[in-house]
Amino acid sequence: MNRPRKLMTNLNQLLFYLLLTVAVGLAGWLSNHHVQLWDWSAGGRNSLSHTSQELLSRLQEPLHITSFAPESPELRRQISSIIERYQRYRPDIQFSFVNPDRQPELVRQLGIKVMGELRLEYQGRAENLSTINEEVLSNTIQQLMQGAERWIGIIEGHGERRADGRANHDIGGFGDELQRKGYKLRHLNLATTAELPQNLSLLIIASPQVNYLPQEVASIQRYLEAGGNLLWLLEPESLHGLDRLKKMLGLLILPGTIVDANSASMRLPDPTMALVTRYPKHRATANFKLISVFPHAAAIEAVGDTGWDSTPLLSTLGGSWNETGPIQGEVARNQEQGEIAGPLNIGIAFSRKLQHDMQNVMVIGDGDFLANSYLGNGGNMNLGLNLIRWLSSDEQLLDIPARTAPDLHLELSRAASTVIGLGFLLVLPLLFVTAGAVIWWRRRRL
Repeated sequence: MNRPRKLMTNLNQLLFYLLLTVAVGLAGWLSNHHVQLWDWSAGGRNSLSHTSQELLSRLQEPLHITSFAPESPELRRQISSIIERYQRYRPDIQFSFVNPDRQPELVRQLGIKVMGELRLEYQGRAENLSTINEEVLSNTIQQLMQGAERWIGIIEGHGERRADGRANHDIGGFGDELQRKGYKLRHLNLATTAELPQNLSLLIIASPQVNYLPQEVASIQRYLEAGGNLLWLLEPESLHGLDRLKKMLGLLILPGTIVDANSASMRLPDPTMALVTRYPKHRATANFKLISVFPHAAAIEAVGDTGWDSTPLLSTLGGSWNETGPIQGEVARNQEQGEIAGPLNIGIAFSRKLQHDMQNVMVIGDGDFLANSYLGNGGNMNLGLNLIRWLSSDEQLLDIPARTAPDLHLELSRAASTVIGLGFLLVLPLLFVTAGAVIWWRRRRL
C-alpha cells in the first residue's frame, strides 16, 4: 500500500471513530432530555392510569413528597419506581428521602410510624401515607387538592341504609370509597342532635323505613333553608314523614315501581332493574358515559315554581313504565291504571343561588343503586361519586372515576396446560438433541 492510500485509510478510520463518538454522545444526550416509554404490561400496570394522569394535570402548584426510608437500596428503589411514574407526567413533583434514624425528632413531630412512609405536602396541607400504591397515592393527592375537610352527614335512627354497614341493603362499600377519596363521614341521630352541624358539606337521607318525627323534619328543613346541600334517596310508596321536603322542592312522586323491558336484553334477572344510558349536559354528569342500574326505583317529577332550578339527570329508556300492580310473571303497562310510558325520571338535580353560594340538592327515587348488592353494577359507583362531588362543590374532580385493578392472573384450559407442559418437557429437549445430532453428523462428514 502506497503512502497516500495508507494516509487516506488512517484518516477514514479516525473520522469513523470520531463520528461514532459523536453519535454515542448525542444518543446519551437525547436519552437524558427526551424519554419515550412503552408499557406493554396487562392493564398498563407499570405506568399511571388515565385517571391518575388527569388528576396530576389539575395540580396548580408543585407537590412535595418525602419518603422516610433508611439507607436500604432495595427499599428506596421500590419506592422510587412508584414515584417516578408520577414524575414522568409532572416533572415538577419534588421527591426526596430522609433517613429516620438520623432525624428522630422530625419523625416524632410529623407522626411517622412506618419505615418508608411518605409525607405529601401541597398548598400548605400535608398527609402521611403508609401504604404505597397508585390507588392510595392518587386518592391522597385528590384529598389534598380538595382543600378543607369535606364532612358528610348520614342520618340514622329510622332504618336508613348505613354508610358503614355490610348488609346487602346498606351502602358500606360506597361509604368506604368516599373515605378513600378523603371525605369524612358522620352518622347523625336527629333525636339527640337538635341542630345539624354547620360544617357539613352534604347531608344524606338514605331510604328511611319508619316515619320521621315533626321536630326531626323541622331540623332538616332549617338545614335546607340555611343553604345546606342534600342527597335524598327515597323509595316507592311512603315518604315516611318527609312530605314537607317534598313540598319545599316541588316534587311529585308517581305511584308504583318502574319496570324496564330493556333489562331483558341486558340479561338482567329482574324487570324492575331500570337502565339509564344517557345523561344531560350538567356539571354532575358532564363526561359520564357508563350505564347505571336502578333496582326497584320510583319515578319522580319536578312541578310548580318553588324557586329551584330543576334538571332531570337520570331518566329511563323507552319501554319502561311505572307499574302499579303486583310484579309477578309477565307484566304489561296498563294505561287505565295511570301507568305512564317512559322515559321516566329517576333522579332530579335542584339548584338555587343563596347570596353568593350555590345550593345543590339531588333527589333519586332509588337507594339500591348504591347498596352493597348493586354497587358494582355498570357505572353505579362512579355515578355516585360524581353526584357526591357535585353536591359538595368538588366539581374539579368530577371526571375522575374509581379505578379498578387489572386482571393479573393467567388462566389456562387443561388442554393448553398439557400442550405447554409437553412442549417444555418433550418437544424442546427433542429439538435440541436433534439439532446437536445433525451438527455432529455434518462435522463428521467434513
